[in-house]
Amino acid sequence: MTERYLADYVLPMDEAFSLYAPGFVDIESGRVAGVGPVAQAPLLGPDDAVHAVGGLLLPGLVNCHAHSAMTVLRGAGEGLPLDRWLREVIWPREGRLNASDARLGMLVGAAEMLQGGITTSVEMYFHAGAVAEAALEAGLRVLVFPAVAEAPGWERFGSPADMVRASVVLRAALAGEDLVEVGLGPHSAYTLSDVALQEVAEAARAENMPLHLHVAETREEGNGVLERTGRTVPAHLEALGCLVPRTLAAHAVWLTPEDVGIFAAYAVGVAHCPGSNGKLASGMAPLAALRRAGVAVGVGTDGPASNDDLDLWEEARLALLFSRLREGDAGAMGVEGALRLMTSEAAAALGRDDLGALLPGRRADMVRVSLDDVVYDPVLEPRDLLGHLVWAGSRRDVTDVWVGGRRVVEAGTCLTVDLPRVRPELRAAAARLAG
Repeated sequence: MTERYLADYVLPMDEAFSLYAPGFVDIESGRVAGVGPVAQAPLLGPDDAVHAVGGLLLPGLVNCHAHSAMTVLRGAGEGLPLDRWLREVIWPREGRLNASDARLGMLVGAAEMLQGGITTSVEMYFHAGAVAEAALEAGLRVLVFPAVAEAPGWERFGSPADMVRASVVLRAALAGEDLVEVGLGPHSAYTLSDVALQEVAEAARAENMPLHLHVAETREEGNGVLERTGRTVPAHLEALGCLVPRTLAAHAVWLTPEDVGIFAAYAVGVAHCPGSNGKLASGMAPLAALRRAGVAVGVGTDGPASNDDLDLWEEARLALLFSRLREGDAGAMGVEGALRLMTSEAAAALGRDDLGALLPGRRADMVRVSLDDVVYDPVLEPRDLLGHLVWAGSRRDVTDVWVGGRRVVEAGTCLTVDLPRVRPELRAAAARLAG
C-alpha cells in the first residue's frame, strides 16, 4: 500500500537542491517510494491513500551529537568553562545517575527532539541500554555510542576493556532493531590512555562498528597529548590507528590546517555544535575550511546540560552565523548549506546513506513545517521560502513528524511519550542527583 502526502512545498534535499511547489511524497513499507512535483505523480491504486497535509515537507533532521539523557541535568553549572563544568558539577551528579535516570532523561529528550523535527540522534552516554530502550519507546531513530572513559565516577562500569565488551554485547542484543545502531564511544583522548584508545579502535574494526569521540573541543584539551607526543590530537589519533571507517568527531573546534587534511584523508565526519561551543566559550569551529576540504559536517545539539535545549534549527542558524563571522564573509555559507548540515550532509557525516533525504529507497523519516506564521511571507518566488525557513523559522513550526513512515508527532504533540506524566519524575530525579 502506498501512502501519498501532498504538500504546498516538498524539499527532498537531493543533489540538485530541488523544491517542488506543490509536491508529493509516496511512502511504502517505511521507505520513500517516490517524490516530485504533483503534476508528475504516478496514478495510485484503489487501496492506496492520499493525505493532503499542506505546508512544507522535508527530511527528518539528523542530530549528529547529543547526550540527550542529560535532560535530567539541564541547566547545571551555568557560567562555567568545560573543564570546571565537568569536574565540579556534571561528573559528581553523573556519579549518582542510574539506568532509570538515564532512561527517563532520554525519554524526555526524545520527545523534545521529535517535536522539533529531529528523527535521528547520535547519542553518547553510559547506561546505553536504557538510552536505546527509551529511544525505541519514543520511536526515535538513534545511533547509540556507549561511552568509554577513565574518569571520576566511571570506575563502576569497569575498565575501558569492560566497557568495550559491553558495547559489543549491546550491539548483538539490539541487532534486530531497525531504529537502533550501536557503535563505540571513546569519550576523548584526554579521558583515555593510548592503550585504551587502541583497544577501542581494534574492536571497531573487528566488529565493523562506527566510532564517535570528542576531539579538540577546547583550546587546552590537547596540551597533554602535544607535550607528551609532539602531535595534535587528530595526528595522535591517526598515529594510534584510531581513525577507523565511519569515525565521527564531535566539536573539532581547535584544528590546524593539517588536522583538517587528516580528517579529509580518513573520511572522518564532524559533528559541529555551535550552541554548546558558544555557551561554554569553547570557540568557533573552522566550518568553512572543513567543508572546503570535503569533510562531511552535520550539526549537533550536544547535551541539554550544556546547550540547554535540543533545537537543531537553532544550531543550523548559529552554524551559518558563526561561519560568516569567522570567515569575515557574508557568502561563506548560504541557506542550502545550513539545511544540508541538518539533513543530507549530516547523514553523510554518519556514513548513513539511508537517511537525510526524501529520495526513493531512503527511510521515510519526514517532517511537516507549518507556513502559517507571518515570518514565511512574502514569498515572491518559491526559493524565498527557504531563506525564511533558515533565518526566521522555528522548531515550533513543526507540526507533524514521521519516522519510518510512522507518525510520531501530530499537531505538535508527541504521540509516543506521555510528557505530563514523565516531567514530574524528571524533576524529582534532577533534585536527587543535585544532592
